Amino acid sequence: MKAFHFRLDQALRWRETQAGLQKSRVAATVGRLSEIERLLESERASLNGACSSLVDDPVGHAMQAFAAFRDRTRSRIRDLEGQSLTARRNVGLEMNQLVEATRKVRILENLKQTDHIRWRKDLDRELAAFADEAFLSRLQLK
Repeated sequence: MKAFHFRLDQALRWRETQAGLQKSRVAATVGRLSEIERLLESERASLNGACSSLVDDPVGHAMQAFAAFRDRTRSRIRDLEGQSLTARRNVGLEMNQLVEATRKVRILENLKQTDHIRWRKDLDRELAAFADEAFLSRLQLK
């Protein structure tokens, strides 16, 4: 009997490559979301720190500067929150595509396993038949 060969090996390798690329895309998207969240926390911390320093030294000029700083910071925070929302949606979309790519790989792996089990049963049947023939031929020689 010939050796086991899965006829869709090339398709399986291609699907595995696609799943690997999708994992990379998910990692990049999650990295972008993490960066946005880090910037958002930094802006919030900066605003809170400025509020604390204003309480310690409330002078007219400092209050004007703080008002402008607060407006710019709040604007950046709103922009970053919007970017964060978009990035979270992108992570969800990329994760859905990763699940789909992984599902396609698993389908081919299951098919390969099923084919291998069928081939193995055929091989075992052929070996059993050969063993039976060998046993009968030994009996005839005696």
